[in-house]
Amino acid sequence: MTNFFVDADISRAQTILTDVYNSAEFFEMAKEKIFAGSWQYAGDTDMVQTNGSCHPFTVLEKFIDEPLLLTRDEKGQLHCLSNACTHRGNLVVYENCRLTNLRCKYHGRMFNLDGKFKSMPEFKEVKDFPSPADDLTALPLFQWGKLLFTSLNQRYPAEVFFKDMQEWVSWLPLEDFHFRSDLSKDYFINANWVLYCENYLEGFHIPFVHAGLNAAIDFTDYSTELFYPFSSLQIGVSKTGRAILIFRLLLLIMVKK
Repeated sequence: MTNFFVDADISRAQTILTDVYNSAEFFEMAKEKIFAGSWQYAGDTDMVQTNGSCHPFTVLEKFIDEPLLLTRDEKGQLHCLSNACTHRGNLVVYENCRLTNLRCKYHGRMFNLDGKFKSMPEFKEVKDFPSPADDLTALPLFQWGKLLFTSLNQRYPAEVFFKDMQEWVSWLPLEDFHFRSDLSKDYFINANWVLYCENYLEGFHIPFVHAGLNAAIDFTDYSTELFYPFSSLQIGVSKTGRAILIFRLLLLIMVKK
C-alpha cells in the first residue's frame, strides 16, 4: 500500500502521486476510507411528503452502489433504510410509491415502514426467529432544510461535518427551496473523481479556463479559507463589489498506519 504524507507547511507542497489517479487499490480504498464514512446526499423531503411515501435511491451509483430507501411512516417520521431484504438480499422497493408496509416480492417477507420485521410466510417453526438481524438496517439521517443526508459508516457526527457550511449560509431559506427539473442539467464527466475534486478546490485555473467568470470577478481578491478538517470556502469578489461564496467539502484520506 502506498503511504501518503501531507506536510503541514503548504510552502512545501508537491504534486500528488500518480497512484492516486491510477491505482485500483486506492480507488477501492477510497470507497471505505472516504465516501462510506462521510455524509452523502439522500434526497429531499419533497420526495417523501406524505405518510406512507417511499423513495428508493442508490448511494453513489456505479461507485458505492448501495441501495437505500427513504420512508415516511404513519406517524410522519422519516427513515433511511437498507433497500435489500434481510432474507436473500432482493430489492424491497423498486420505484417511488405509497405503502402501508414494505413487502419483498421474492419470498413475501414484510417490514414496517421503520424497517422493523413484521412477518414472513412459512417461517413459524424457525427457532429464535425473528431477531434484530431480520430488521432492515437503519441508517442515520440528517436534515438540513429540505435536504437529507445519510452515511453508510458514520465516522463523524453530522453536526460537526456540516457545521461550518451551515453557519456561513444560515441566511439561505432552504426550507422554501423547490427543485425545478426544467432548470436542471446533468453533466457526465469521464474523469477520475480525484481530478474533478481538485479542479473545484483550487482557483488558480480561473484566469486561463473560465473567461466569463474571470471577467466578472477581481481575481487579485480571490481567496480560499480552510475549515479543518472537512471543508473549505472560496471567496471571489465581483468587480461590482459583491462577494461570490463557493463552499467545498474537503475529502480527507484517512489511512491508519
